[in-house]
Amino acid sequence: MRITEIEIKNFKAFYGTYRIDLRKTGKNLLVYGENGSGKSSLYFALKLFLESGDNPSHRFENDQNIFIGDPGYIKLCLRADRRSNQMTYEWSESVRETDDELIIEASRAKGFLDYKDLLETHYVHRESNTVNVFNLLVETLLANTVNPRTNRTLAQDWAVIQPPYPRRNATSQIADLESWIEIFNTELANRLAELQPKVSEILGKFGHNVALNFDFPGVKYNREDRTLDNQGIFLTVELFDRNIPEHHRFLNEARLSAIAIAIYFSSILIQPEGALKILALDDVLIGLDMSNRLPVLDMLAEYFSDYQIFLTTYDKAWYEIVRQRTSDADWEYTEFYTSESNEHEIPIHVQDKPYLEKAKVYFNDNDYKACVIYLRTAFEAAIKKFCDRKNLRVRYRENPKELQSNDFWEPIKKMELDDGTPFLGQELIDEIELYRSIILNPLSHARIVPVVKKEVSEAIEAVEKLEDKLAGN
Repeated sequence: MRITEIEIKNFKAFYGTYRIDLRKTGKNLLVYGENGSGKSSLYFALKLFLESGDNPSHRFENDQNIFIGDPGYIKLCLRADRRSNQMTYEWSESVRETDDELIIEASRAKGFLDYKDLLETHYVHRESNTVNVFNLLVETLLANTVNPRTNRTLAQDWAVIQPPYPRRNATSQIADLESWIEIFNTELANRLAELQPKVSEILGKFGHNVALNFDFPGVKYNREDRTLDNQGIFLTVELFDRNIPEHHRFLNEARLSAIAIAIYFSSILIQPEGALKILALDDVLIGLDMSNRLPVLDMLAEYFSDYQIFLTTYDKAWYEIVRQRTSDADWEYTEFYTSESNEHEIPIHVQDKPYLEKAKVYFNDNDYKACVIYLRTAFEAAIKKFCDRKNLRVRYRENPKELQSNDFWEPIKKMELDDGTPFLGQELIDEIELYRSIILNPLSHARIVPVVKKEVSEAIEAVEKLEDKLAGN
């Protein structure tokens, strides 16, 4: 099951009606947005929509756009596959169609993560000597995992052992309480044992030489004070096999973010599965540099290939890198900008298109210079993606920003089949070489160049053939 269309009206930053088309296949979505442009409002639209099914006390009007009185709504269109019928669910002040089991299951999987969530594992503990993630795991991340012994969720088992507690002389009731506490401790220990290897595996992919363990001593009932003691799950961290006390004060931001991402990703992977599997990440990579962000893309492909992914960022350079490293067949790309009226800011939503498609639009508008700029970008994106996917050797430059398109084109051009003939075929190579020299390069620069419509059209065809050839291998 996938989301095929999102429609939002007068919700948080959204003023008026906005539609995002994810096609019949329910593509993943990459969002670039300026600060205040509404990208986080999109994240919360999805999150609160799903949560409303399991939490009817949360009302849509709590998040209605404050600058407009016209009632709003959120609508999600879902399909099991491109040939199945589309189902539409609405959440608004007057309509709540989210109490469907499909929506409730998706909400309980807890596949939503923003940068503030990551701080729960380190920043909020800066005044403490230890990092205690008991509440985070029990009440949030592992809350909906099911105890096979009681057939209840961990959150429900936790609720059973909450106050009010028996009188000090109520021996049998105290024994029952301690029995339920033991059941809770056993199940939580089992969940941590399941979580631990996944955290270690994902954390290892960052290459930081960091190891993490969960220290859970077990909750105990204090008969004298009638309290529940030892509510703690403490993170113990090693760096290069050396224990790091107070790691949250010692480790750098990249390592702390890696620990947080590993915990969150691992907890999602052990949740009960539903038909609709969503993973939404809102600016979660703020604390990571580029070398640490790229492994996250690999993790998404490896661990969450069957999830529908929503990835937002305020970093345009990162947005462009993700575009180059993902497939147009699986992803939609959109950009949010902000405009102002006399009274408030208004998000501007632009559904992005593949570079080649943009080139064709400008060609049809007779804007050949803009056409060729996007055509050249399509050419460069295709060859860079292919070199990365095939691990081709590219010319070394001390500053990667100085790499030229030819540095990627040459190794592809020299690739041969088993019989010694060019991988691309000599005809296609000659076409690309020709149109690079007379169209792609000259028109991309500030020079006066005579433009022949037929040559631009043929250049588009050549790049399109190149894209098809590289995508199919």
